[in-house]
Amino acid sequence: MTPSDTAVPADTREALLEAALACFARYGYEATSIRLVASMAGKNASLISYYFKGKEGMYREVFRYLLAHFAAKSPDLGPEDGAAFPDGRSRLRAHILWVLREVDAHRDASDPLREPASRLLLSEIQSPRHEVKDLLQAHLEPFVREGRACIQALRPDLPPADVDFWGITLHGACVHHALMSEVHHMAWDSVDPSPSLEAMADRLADFAYHGLQSC
Repeated sequence: MTPSDTAVPADTREALLEAALACFARYGYEATSIRLVASMAGKNASLISYYFKGKEGMYREVFRYLLAHFAAKSPDLGPEDGAAFPDGRSRLRAHILWVLREVDAHRDASDPLREPASRLLLSEIQSPRHEVKDLLQAHLEPFVREGRACIQALRPDLPPADVDFWGITLHGACVHHALMSEVHHMAWDSVDPSPSLEAMADRLADFAYHGLQSC
């Protein structure tokens, strides 16, 4: 039976994607071959060529798989209508908590995908490949849209370039605090090593709110 005779079973597809993730994370895109992935998965290389249309398609599907995997682990706390909040400060705090929880979904130490996913995502964040740029943009778009809306609600006078600057600064602070708590505790020894996300959101919202009011 050839690949064209039947659809690939879900467990076969998952085995190929997880083997590809491990290879891309360990060896990088250029050094990873279809044959290497097939060997690690214990599958026929023809399955990769047929179902993923080659290495580029496989790389793209690895990212789809990762985004879906972590989305399932993250609480569904997407942006609400601005009218649902009593004021702009509350909306800003809700947005910050949403970003923190999204980042926290990637920190589960029991998740076998955590380490290779972190390596691969860090590589893409630093230098995105054309195969996955649209996937990353689509994933980030709701966060960017709501971040802009929060800042514009608090400072409608800011020009678009300043809104985006403060949005990048805000999201950078959220990611930095959520991902680097252990390093922060080493360097800043009196800081709480494991603050709750809610407490972190409160402090970051206060900081961002006062900063936006004074800029």
